[in-house]
Amino acid sequence: MKRRLTLEYELAEGWLSPWIEGLRKGQAVASHCSACHSSRFPPLRTCPNCRAQSDTWISLSGRAEVLFRTSGADGDFVLAQFEGAEGSTVLRADHLPIGAEHGRLRASIGGPPSLQLETDDTR
Repeated sequence: MKRRLTLEYELAEGWLSPWIEGLRKGQAVASHCSACHSSRFPPLRTCPNCRAQSDTWISLSGRAEVLFRTSGADGDFVLAQFEGAEGSTVLRADHLPIGAEHGRLRASIGGPPSLQLETDDTR
């Protein structure tokens, strides 16, 4: 049995608006804890190090180290960690050459903001 389900909804950006706007532009923006000076990408509202509220935002270089890569029917994906921040995240890697050890955050072109890595030509 085949069924088609269409959902139409809108999510408020709220607290994440600086991070989401950064994704649109290809700029890595991390949450920053003034209490212990740690930064997180992707952002976390509560600092896992000291449990304080992450209260500011900082701009990162946008460069990330590829920790793991996989390919499948839906494309290429990497687990990466961004320079200047703790944490790791999964990103699309369709614009990143196979074997690349680093990449740069790619601007979301058309469609909703998303996490994508592309070739890093800065080094």
